Amino acid sequence: MLLEVGTLTTAYQGLVAISDISLSIEKGEIVVVAGANGAGKSTLLKSIAGLAHPRAGTIAFEGARIEGIAGHRITALGIAYVPENRRLFPRLSVADNLSLGSYLFRKRADRDAPLENVFALFPRLRERLRQRAGTLSGGEQQMLAIGRALMTRPKLLMLDEPSQGIMPRLVDEIFAAVQAIRATGVTVLLVEQRLAESLEIADRAYVLQTGRVILSGTAAAVREDPNIREAYLGI
Repeated sequence: MLLEVGTLTTAYQGLVAISDISLSIEKGEIVVVAGANGAGKSTLLKSIAGLAHPRAGTIAFEGARIEGIAGHRITALGIAYVPENRRLFPRLSVADNLSLGSYLFRKRADRDAPLENVFALFPRLRERLRQRAGTLSGGEQQMLAIGRALMTRPKLLMLDEPSQGIMPRLVDEIFAAVQAIRATGVTVLLVEQRLAESLEIADRAYVLQTGRVILSGTAAAVREDPNIREAYLGI
Protein backbone atom coordinates (compact mmCIF):
# COMPACT_ATOMS: atom_id res chain seq x y z
CA MET A 1 0.00 0.00 0.00
CA LEU A 2 1.43 3.38 -0.97
CA LEU A 3 -0.77 5.67 1.16
CA GLU A 4 -3.01 4.86 4.12
CA VAL A 5 -5.11 7.45 5.91
CA GLY A 6 -6.75 6.35 9.15
CA THR A 7 -9.64 8.14 10.89
CA LEU A 8 -8.19 11.53 10.02
CA THR A 9 -9.71 14.67 11.53
CA THR A 10 -8.54 18.17 10.62
CA ALA A 11 -9.93 21.49 11.85
CA TYR A 12 -9.46 25.14 10.86
CA GLN A 13 -9.76 27.70 13.66
CA GLY A 14 -11.74 25.25 15.75
CA LEU A 15 -14.11 24.21 12.95
CA VAL A 16 -13.85 20.57 11.87
CA ALA A 17 -13.33 20.34 8.10
CA ILE A 18 -12.87 16.58 7.79
CA SER A 19 -13.79 13.95 10.38
CA ASP A 20 -12.71 10.32 10.76
CA ILE A 21 -11.72 9.93 7.11
CA SER A 22 -10.02 6.69 6.15
CA LEU A 23 -8.75 5.81 2.68
CA SER A 24 -5.99 3.83 1.03
CA ILE A 25 -4.18 3.99 -2.29
CA GLU A 26 -2.17 1.21 -3.88
CA LYS A 27 0.83 1.86 -6.08
CA GLY A 28 -0.15 2.58 -9.67
CA GLU A 29 -3.77 3.51 -9.00
CA ILE A 30 -5.80 6.55 -9.95
CA VAL A 31 -8.11 7.27 -7.02
CA VAL A 32 -10.78 9.98 -7.18
CA VAL A 33 -12.11 11.97 -4.23
CA ALA A 34 -15.46 13.56 -5.09
CA GLY A 35 -18.00 15.70 -3.31
CA ALA A 36 -19.73 19.05 -3.34
CA ASN A 37 -18.01 22.33 -2.50
CA GLY A 38 -17.17 22.42 1.19
CA ALA A 39 -17.13 18.64 1.55
CA GLY A 40 -13.52 18.66 2.75
CA LYS A 41 -11.74 17.44 -0.38
CA SER A 42 -9.05 20.12 -0.43
CA THR A 43 -8.51 19.84 3.32
CA LEU A 44 -7.83 16.14 2.89
CA LEU A 45 -5.12 16.80 0.28
CA LYS A 46 -3.60 19.61 2.34
CA SER A 47 -3.48 17.34 5.38
CA ILE A 48 -1.60 14.69 3.40
CA ALA A 49 0.73 17.32 1.90
CA GLY A 50 1.63 18.76 5.31
CA LEU A 51 -0.11 22.07 4.70
CA ALA A 52 -2.85 21.45 7.27
CA HIS A 53 -2.24 19.81 10.62
CA PRO A 54 -4.57 16.97 11.62
CA ARG A 55 -6.16 17.03 15.03
CA ALA A 56 -6.36 13.22 15.14
CA GLY A 57 -5.74 10.18 12.97
CA THR A 58 -2.81 8.82 10.99
CA ILE A 59 -1.24 9.23 7.56
CA ALA A 60 1.25 6.59 6.42
CA PHE A 61 3.26 6.81 3.20
CA GLU A 62 5.14 3.67 2.16
CA GLY A 63 4.55 2.37 5.66
CA ALA A 64 6.01 5.38 7.51
CA ARG A 65 3.90 7.84 9.50
CA ILE A 66 4.00 11.37 8.05
CA GLU A 67 1.22 13.31 9.78
CA GLY A 68 2.60 16.52 11.25
CA ILE A 69 5.74 16.50 9.07
CA ALA A 70 6.59 19.78 7.30
CA GLY A 71 5.41 20.12 3.72
CA HIS A 72 8.87 20.35 2.13
CA ARG A 73 9.89 17.11 3.82
CA ILE A 74 6.76 15.37 2.54
CA THR A 75 7.61 16.57 -0.97
CA ALA A 76 11.09 15.10 -0.56
CA LEU A 77 9.53 11.76 0.41
CA GLY A 78 7.74 11.61 -2.96
CA ILE A 79 4.36 13.34 -2.59
CA ALA A 80 3.63 16.23 -4.96
CA TYR A 81 0.59 18.45 -4.53
CA VAL A 82 -0.96 20.69 -7.20
CA PRO A 83 -3.39 23.02 -5.41
CA GLU A 84 -6.67 24.27 -6.76
CA ASN A 85 -5.30 27.75 -7.43
CA ARG A 86 -2.08 26.37 -9.03
CA ARG A 87 0.19 28.84 -7.16
CA LEU A 88 2.47 29.58 -10.08
CA PHE A 89 4.92 32.47 -10.07
CA PRO A 90 3.14 34.61 -12.69
CA ARG A 91 6.02 37.02 -13.39
CA LEU A 92 8.53 34.23 -13.92
CA SER A 93 8.92 32.32 -17.16
CA VAL A 94 7.63 28.82 -17.81
CA ALA A 95 11.24 27.61 -17.67
CA ASP A 96 11.84 29.25 -14.29
CA ASN A 97 8.62 27.82 -12.83
CA LEU A 98 9.63 24.33 -13.94
CA SER A 99 13.12 24.81 -12.56
CA LEU A 100 11.71 25.73 -9.15
CA GLY A 101 9.99 22.36 -9.09
CA SER A 102 13.37 20.60 -9.12
CA TYR A 103 14.84 22.41 -6.11
CA LEU A 104 15.30 19.09 -4.31
CA PHE A 105 18.12 18.08 -6.65
CA ARG A 106 21.54 19.71 -6.38
CA LYS A 107 23.16 18.61 -9.65
CA ARG A 108 22.02 20.35 -12.83
CA ALA A 109 21.71 17.09 -14.73
CA ASP A 110 19.45 15.68 -12.02
CA ARG A 111 17.36 18.85 -11.97
CA ASP A 112 16.81 18.81 -15.73
CA ALA A 113 16.22 15.06 -16.08
CA PRO A 114 12.40 15.15 -15.79
CA LEU A 115 12.00 17.93 -18.37
CA GLU A 116 11.66 15.69 -21.41
CA ASN A 117 8.91 13.70 -19.72
CA VAL A 118 7.09 16.94 -18.92
CA PHE A 119 7.44 18.14 -22.51
CA ALA A 120 6.21 14.78 -23.83
CA LEU A 121 3.05 15.21 -21.74
CA PHE A 122 2.61 18.92 -22.49
CA PRO A 123 4.33 19.98 -25.75
CA ARG A 124 2.92 23.50 -25.35
CA LEU A 125 5.25 24.11 -22.43
CA ARG A 126 8.31 23.60 -24.62
CA GLU A 127 6.90 26.15 -27.07
CA ARG A 128 6.34 28.70 -24.30
CA LEU A 129 9.49 28.27 -22.21
CA ARG A 130 10.38 31.98 -22.28
CA GLN A 131 6.81 33.19 -21.82
CA ARG A 132 5.74 34.52 -18.44
CA ALA A 133 3.47 32.09 -16.59
CA GLY A 134 0.88 34.78 -15.91
CA THR A 135 0.26 35.26 -19.64
CA LEU A 136 -0.63 31.60 -20.29
CA SER A 137 -4.22 30.45 -20.76
CA GLY A 138 -5.94 28.68 -17.88
CA GLY A 139 -5.33 25.29 -19.44
CA GLU A 140 -1.68 26.04 -20.08
CA GLN A 141 -1.23 27.24 -16.51
CA GLN A 142 -2.67 23.96 -15.27
CA MET A 143 -0.25 22.07 -17.50
CA LEU A 144 2.59 24.11 -16.03
CA ALA A 145 1.44 23.48 -12.46
CA ILE A 146 1.31 19.73 -13.10
CA GLY A 147 4.64 19.86 -14.93
CA ARG A 148 6.28 21.69 -12.04
CA ALA A 149 4.99 19.02 -9.63
CA LEU A 150 6.39 16.27 -11.87
CA MET A 151 9.82 17.93 -11.68
CA THR A 152 9.99 16.68 -8.07
CA ARG A 153 9.84 13.08 -9.41
CA PRO A 154 6.87 12.13 -7.24
CA LYS A 155 5.65 8.67 -6.36
CA LEU A 156 2.22 10.12 -5.55
CA LEU A 157 0.77 13.09 -7.44
CA MET A 158 -2.20 14.84 -5.82
CA LEU A 159 -4.30 17.06 -8.09
CA ASP A 160 -6.94 19.44 -6.72
CA GLU A 161 -9.60 20.29 -9.33
CA PRO A 162 -7.27 20.22 -12.38
CA SER A 163 -10.15 20.94 -14.79
CA GLN A 164 -11.33 24.08 -13.00
CA GLY A 165 -11.21 27.25 -15.09
CA ILE A 166 -10.12 25.43 -18.24
CA MET A 167 -11.67 25.68 -21.69
CA PRO A 168 -13.73 22.54 -22.42
CA ARG A 169 -11.52 21.54 -25.34
CA LEU A 170 -8.50 21.34 -23.02
CA VAL A 171 -10.20 19.34 -20.29
CA ASP A 172 -9.81 16.12 -22.27
CA GLU A 173 -6.08 16.85 -22.61
CA ILE A 174 -5.72 17.19 -18.86
CA PHE A 175 -7.53 13.89 -18.20
CA ALA A 176 -5.46 12.17 -20.90
CA ALA A 177 -2.34 13.53 -19.22
CA VAL A 178 -3.43 12.04 -15.89
CA GLN A 179 -3.67 8.63 -17.54
CA ALA A 180 -0.28 9.10 -19.18
CA ILE A 181 1.24 10.08 -15.83
CA ARG A 182 -0.09 6.90 -14.27
CA ALA A 183 1.42 4.94 -17.17
CA THR A 184 4.87 6.22 -16.13
CA GLY A 185 4.44 4.60 -12.71
CA VAL A 186 3.19 7.61 -10.75
CA THR A 187 0.16 7.04 -8.52
CA VAL A 188 -2.53 9.73 -8.73
CA LEU A 189 -4.96 11.04 -6.11
CA LEU A 190 -7.46 13.23 -7.92
CA VAL A 191 -9.96 15.67 -6.44
CA GLU A 192 -12.42 16.61 -9.14
CA GLN A 193 -15.99 17.87 -9.56
CA ARG A 194 -16.22 16.43 -13.07
CA LEU A 195 -17.13 13.08 -11.62
CA ALA A 196 -18.27 11.39 -14.83
CA GLU A 197 -14.96 12.03 -16.60
CA SER A 198 -12.97 11.18 -13.48
CA LEU A 199 -14.65 7.82 -13.00
CA GLU A 200 -13.84 6.92 -16.61
CA ILE A 201 -10.10 6.99 -15.84
CA ALA A 202 -10.08 6.03 -12.14
CA ASP A 203 -9.67 2.66 -10.48
CA ARG A 204 -11.49 3.57 -7.26
CA ALA A 205 -13.36 6.50 -5.74
CA TYR A 206 -14.29 8.03 -2.41
CA VAL A 207 -17.24 10.40 -2.04
CA LEU A 208 -17.19 12.98 0.77
CA GLN A 209 -20.09 14.84 2.31
CA THR A 210 -19.66 17.40 5.10
CA GLY A 211 -16.20 16.13 5.89
CA ARG A 212 -16.96 12.41 5.98
CA VAL A 213 -16.70 9.51 3.55
CA ILE A 214 -20.23 8.47 2.61
CA LEU A 215 -19.35 6.05 -0.20
CA SER A 216 -16.28 4.26 -1.50
CA GLY A 217 -15.58 1.49 -3.96
CA THR A 218 -14.44 0.74 -7.47
CA ALA A 219 -15.04 3.47 -10.01
CA ALA A 220 -17.60 1.28 -11.75
CA ALA A 221 -19.52 0.61 -8.53
CA VAL A 222 -19.58 4.27 -7.54
CA ARG A 223 -20.72 5.25 -11.03
CA GLU A 224 -23.65 2.83 -10.83
CA ASP A 225 -24.77 3.86 -7.35
CA PRO A 226 -28.26 5.40 -7.80
CA ASN A 227 -27.62 8.25 -5.35
CA ILE A 228 -24.40 9.22 -7.13
CA ARG A 229 -26.05 8.98 -10.54
CA GLU A 230 -28.77 11.38 -9.42
CA ALA A 231 -26.70 13.81 -7.35
CA TYR A 232 -23.51 14.06 -9.42
CA LEU A 233 -24.10 12.58 -12.84
CA GLY A 234 -27.56 13.98 -13.54
CA ILE A 235 -28.93 10.57 -14.51
